[in-house]
Amino acid sequence: MEKKIFIFLCLGTFGFTSGLVAQNQNNNKNQNPNQKIQVLKVSSAKSDTTKNNQVKGWISNTQKEQTPEQKESRSCFLSASKKLKTNDFEGAIQDLNKSIQLSETPNAYGMRGYCYLQTSRYAQAIEDENKCISMGKSSSKTLFIRGASKFSLNDFEGAEKDLTDAIKLDPSNANAYNYLAAVMLQKKDYKEALENYNSLIKLDSAFPNVFTNRGMVRHNLQDFKGSIIDCDIALKRDPKDCFALNNRGAAKMILKDYQGALQDFNTAIEIKPAYADAYNNRGRVKQNMGDMEGACQDWNKAFDLGIKESKDLIIKFCK
Repeated sequence: MEKKIFIFLCLGTFGFTSGLVAQNQNNNKNQNPNQKIQVLKVSSAKSDTTKNNQVKGWISNTQKEQTPEQKESRSCFLSASKKLKTNDFEGAIQDLNKSIQLSETPNAYGMRGYCYLQTSRYAQAIEDENKCISMGKSSSKTLFIRGASKFSLNDFEGAEKDLTDAIKLDPSNANAYNYLAAVMLQKKDYKEALENYNSLIKLDSAFPNVFTNRGMVRHNLQDFKGSIIDCDIALKRDPKDCFALNNRGAAKMILKDYQGALQDFNTAIEIKPAYADAYNNRGRVKQNMGDMEGACQDWNKAFDLGIKESKDLIIKFCK
């Protein structure tokens, strides 16, 4: 009997986190799902520690004031840097627009590209980082911003090259490892994805969602026990991580720990009542436990919440 499970990937990155959901994953009899990853949101990450260093780097490398225009340009640039520290990206963009109009500098283009990335204007971010690089300012952070923007536009080949180069220039760029792992997931190269998450954890084990994500990669490598261990770590840090609960429940289900899986899916649904994937997975657990009435109820709920594949289960198993 073919089974489908649903697992979730969260992507934390340079000053923000992007949620990536793995949907419609068809398993073979060994339960090795295919990935379809979609960026869902961008929001500020409380745990980010790179932003202030990034601002300092841009400021320290600005050109010396030579003319009144350049002095005013630098004043606008410094105003933008202050706004960047408080996540006022729109305000920073306005200041940087003025700075660039008065006197073009690679640092202003680089910072504005970062602001465009933060506000989901990926094509503009790439354009600004290209300009920054063309003016002789190629750095790990510049390549990271461009690579992350390319990833968000589904240019995974371009993203891989930029992110790989960013790591070569700065092997401590944790954000680049995080995004490169997501690129490897798109390529279904789970071993490389695992290596990148391992490198990320060595650099920063507190990086947002990293154990939830590595647990998903281990799941794809059929290391279900390893997946559970990673989800356990994620849940110790955040007991309300419903995606880690869902992923752990999926691994437990494959290992035939149906009671443990059921508990995880129940908790995930309590935390997120409209969690369609958890309803679909819980239906599978109930099916294996002989509760077909409960399974059909969950599949109907999952279908109502948008899981189209649940309709096939309803037709096949439910009256």
